[in-house]
Amino acid sequence: MLFPTATFAIFFLIVLPLNWLLMPNQPRWRIFILAASYIFYGWWDWHYTLLLALSTVGNQFAARAIHATESPKPRKLLLWVAIMGNLAALGYFKYYDFFLSSAQNTLNEFGVDYTPTIIGVALPVGISFFTFQALSYVIDTYRGIVKPTSLMRFAVYLSFFPHLVAGPIVRASEFLPQLTRPRDPRRAAGRGAGWLCCPPSFRCGADRRAAPACEISPAPRSREARVCWRDRASGSAPGHRPPAPSLPRSVHRASPENPGNVR
Repeated sequence: MLFPTATFAIFFLIVLPLNWLLMPNQPRWRIFILAASYIFYGWWDWHYTLLLALSTVGNQFAARAIHATESPKPRKLLLWVAIMGNLAALGYFKYYDFFLSSAQNTLNEFGVDYTPTIIGVALPVGISFFTFQALSYVIDTYRGIVKPTSLMRFAVYLSFFPHLVAGPIVRASEFLPQLTRPRDPRRAAGRGAGWLCCPPSFRCGADRRAAPACEISPAPRSREARVCWRDRASGSAPGHRPPAPSLPRSVHRASPENPGNVR
């Protein structure tokens, strides 16, 4: 399933309200979002969900084995086995036919008749993203940055559909803690989302010590906000006041001795 399609629009209209309702109940939410992610990923070809599930189980086993092993050499050996396994799966789906074709062309140049069987392996969508996310989980476990989580939480982390096929790659240390904290759907970060959606010309600077931040409202109340909006409208830097234009020498202010202002 791809994002710019009518199918995804229907999928999203169903998933969004259910996600909102189940958010206070984390165990049920994890089951629901995992099922939705697998439906999303398997919509094109359900066989590739088996690859995602195998990657989930294999990397979870490797992370737990690394965490349970105290001796440095066995831990490093387990790490390299996990790394090579992930890279082997990625290399097979992405480069198997390419390497066979390259070997055939090279041997034919030297007069060797070599005709391999080109399988025509289809590239699973998003395999690079969830493979490198799995590697980051295993490597962070080896380094002691994260501890192995439950299989359900790791499966949600690896298959989370908003970043499964288009990225970005999210570290386990950033994503997994969000699956343990209770969330209230009534407290949405609407203010921060509105700030991110605001055009850059209205962002007067994140550092209030350097320049006052614009208030995103039709009528700014504070003097600093009015100055900020005025400067943005004129195209100058926030808080910058242009110097007053100097008068020509032939122009002077009116005075009792000089009633006119022009000599």
